[in-house]
Amino acid sequence: MRSLPSSMRVCVVAIALFAVATVPGIASKAPKAHANLRHARPLHGPNAIQNGMETEGDDATAIAPALSALCQAFLGQPNPYANPAPNVDQIVGDAINSTVGSQAGCPTAQNETTIAVNPGDPNNLVGGTNDYRVFNTREARNDSSGFVYTSFDGGKTWTNQVLPGLTFQTGATGPLFDMDGAGDPAVAFGPGNTVYYANLVFSRTNDGSGIVVSVSHDGGATWSQPHIVHTDGVDAQGQPTETPIFNDKEWIAVDLDSGTVYVTWTQFGPAGSPIVASHSTDGGVTWSAPVTVNPASSFTPGGITPFSQGSIPQVGKHGELFIAYESSVCQTLACDQPTDHDAIVVATSTDHGATFSNAEVAFDFDFPFNEDVGDSTLTGENFRINSFPQFAIDRPTGRMYITWADDRNGKYDDDGNSIKTNGDVFVITSTNGKTWQEVATIGTAADEVFPAVAAYDGNAAVTFYTRTYDPNGIGLDYAYVAGSGLGALKKNAVTRITTQTANPQIQFLAVGAVSGNVLQGVFIGDYTAVALGSDLKIHPSWTDFRGRPGTTTPNQDAYTQAIQLR
Repeated sequence: MRSLPSSMRVCVVAIALFAVATVPGIASKAPKAHANLRHARPLHGPNAIQNGMETEGDDATAIAPALSALCQAFLGQPNPYANPAPNVDQIVGDAINSTVGSQAGCPTAQNETTIAVNPGDPNNLVGGTNDYRVFNTREARNDSSGFVYTSFDGGKTWTNQVLPGLTFQTGATGPLFDMDGAGDPAVAFGPGNTVYYANLVFSRTNDGSGIVVSVSHDGGATWSQPHIVHTDGVDAQGQPTETPIFNDKEWIAVDLDSGTVYVTWTQFGPAGSPIVASHSTDGGVTWSAPVTVNPASSFTPGGITPFSQGSIPQVGKHGELFIAYESSVCQTLACDQPTDHDAIVVATSTDHGATFSNAEVAFDFDFPFNEDVGDSTLTGENFRINSFPQFAIDRPTGRMYITWADDRNGKYDDDGNSIKTNGDVFVITSTNGKTWQEVATIGTAADEVFPAVAAYDGNAAVTFYTRTYDPNGIGLDYAYVAGSGLGALKKNAVTRITTQTANPQIQFLAVGAVSGNVLQGVFIGDYTAVALGSDLKIHPSWTDFRGRPGTTTPNQDAYTQAIQLR
C-alpha cells in the first residue's frame, strides 16, 4: 500500500460527494498485471499519510485556514441518523477535538478496528482502534493512541480505557518517549484469559518507529505497560537516531497450546519492504530478534520479491506458524515486466518462526491508483484502499480461510486505465496450507472492500463494506456472508448488518494535488474485523460514520453487533 512522500502529503484532490455516473456500453475488462507494491511506502511515519492525521494536525489548514471537515457542518444540530440498534457503538465517553483547525469541535475519530473473543468464555470480548481522544502537547493536537474496549456480556456493553505508556501523550518512558502515535491495533487471546494487544508506535518528527505489545491477564480489564518487540531510529533514552528502517503494519497471533505469541510486520528499508516475524515464549515480556519471512536477499527471477505488506499470522492445528501477506511476484527486482503482478502469499514455519517457506496461493489485482489522491481509491470515494489479505484458521477443524478484495472485475480501457471500480471480495481455503481451493467470489456487483474473516467448528463468516444499499454509490454499509465451507460462502446471500447507510466522508480532509480542491474523507482505516466465538455468534467490528445518535454528532466510531449464526 503506497503512501505519499512528504512533499505531497496534503496534495490530494476532491472527488464528487454524490452519485458517480456509470459509463454505458463499456464492458468489464481486467486490469493489466502490475506490481504496485514495488513502489510502496510506509502507511505511517513522518513521510507518509499517518492515519489521516496530517489534516487532524492541520497541514491542510496551514494552506487554507478556512478548510472545514464535513463533521463540522453538523455541530449544533441534531444527529440526523436514527437509533442504530441492534448495532452497538463501542465508544464510551468520546472526546471533542479542541485543536484549532478542520475538525475543531467534532467528536474525535476512532478507526481501524480489531476484535477478539475469549476461547474459554464467548461473552468476553476485547477490541481496539486507532483512537484520537488524547491530546498531544508536543504536537498541539489530538493524536492516535491505543485504546482498548472490553465486554463481559457478549458485546452488549463496553468499557473503554487507554493503554498506558505507548506514546508521549500517554506517559511513555525510555525509547517510547519519542513516539507520538500508536496505530494498527491487533488483539489476540491466549490461554487463561490472557489478551495480547499489538501496536505500531512512531514519531511524527523523526524516523523513530517500533512494535509493542500490551498484555492483560484478566480478559482485558487491566493492562500492563507495553513490552517492546522491536524499535528503530531511537535510543534507550528516547532520543532519535539515524536509521534507514521504518516499521509498519503489524499483526499478532497466539498458540493456544504452548502459549507462544507471534508478531509479524513490514520493515521498509534498503532491501525493500520484507515481512519479518518475532516471537515470545514468556507471555510477551521478551521477544526474539526479527526473522525475515519472505526472500529479501535470495530473490529468484519470477519469484516472490521483498516488496510486501499486510501480513497476518495464524497458528495451525499442530503448532505450525502460517503468515498470509501481499507481495509482488516479478521477473526482476525492477518489477517492470508484463507478467509481474501482486499476489497473496502464504509463508509456513514448522520450527516456531525460525525459518520459512513461501508460496504464492492467488493472484491479487490492486485497486486503481488515483494520481490526484496519491493512493488507490474506489471510483467516487476519497479514502485510500488496499488489497491486503485477512486470515483465519478454524481451530477445531484446521481449515484455513484467506479473504481479500481487489478490482480484477472493474471496468478498464484498452490502456489499462480505470473507468469504474468494481471491488469484489475473494476467499480461498485450505486444509493443510499447501494446497488451496479455487478462488471464490462472494458478495454482489457493487464495490465491496476491507473484508475480514473468522471461522470456528466448521462455520465461517466474511464481513466487508459494501456500496450496494446506496443508490448514489457513496454511502457505506457493513455486511456479511456466512456458511459451512467455501461452497456455502459462495452461494449464500449477503446479509446487511448496518441499520442505516452512512457517509464515509465525515472526517479527515486534504487538499488536491492536481485541482487544489478540498477532498473530504481521505481515511477510514485500513481494515475491519470480525470474531467468532464458541457460541457461534459473530462479532463484526467496523468504522461507522454515524457517531452516537442522541449523544454526539456524526463522526467515526467503532461499531459492533452480536449475530447468532445458527
